[in-house]
Amino acid sequence: MRKRLALASVLLAAIALAVPLASARNLAGEQTVSVTLKEYTFVSPQLRKPTFGKPSNLKAGPTTFTFKNAGKFSHDFTIAVATAGAPKFSSGMIKPGKSKTMTVNLKPGAYLALCMEFNGFHWASGMVKPFTVGQINQKGKWVP
Repeated sequence: MRKRLALASVLLAAIALAVPLASARNLAGEQTVSVTLKEYTFVSPQLRKPTFGKPSNLKAGPTTFTFKNAGKFSHDFTIAVATAGAPKFSSGMIKPGKSKTMTVNLKPGAYLALCMEFNGFHWASGMVKPFTVGQINQKGKWVP
C-alpha cells in the first residue's frame, strides 16, 4: 500500500512539474501547426489567408508542423515563395495515410505553400496555401 501511495505521489509531482514547463515552452514562442493534405487542398485552421491591418495568428519563432496525408496520392508542403529573409522549406513527399513532423524557425512575412507532386499538377489543381506570420505595418514592413 505504501509503495502504491509513493508511486502515485511521484506521478502527481511529475505531472505538476510538466504542465508549467509545457506552458512556459508555449509562452517562449513555440507553436504548432497541423496541416492535412488531400486532393487538392491543404486544410489547416492555423494557416489563414492574410487580412490587411490584422495580425496573423502565427508568430515568428520555432514552429512545429505536423503534416498528415489524408488523400489517395502522395503530397508535399513546399514553401515556394517567401518574403526576403523568411525560410523556404519542404515536408518532402508524404505517402497516403502517413504523417510527418518538422520544426521550422518562422520569420515575419508572407509565405506561399504548394504541393509539387505530379510535376506541378497538384498545385495547378488548387493545392496552394498562402499564409502570413506576424503583421505588415503602414510602412509595408513585416513585424512580429
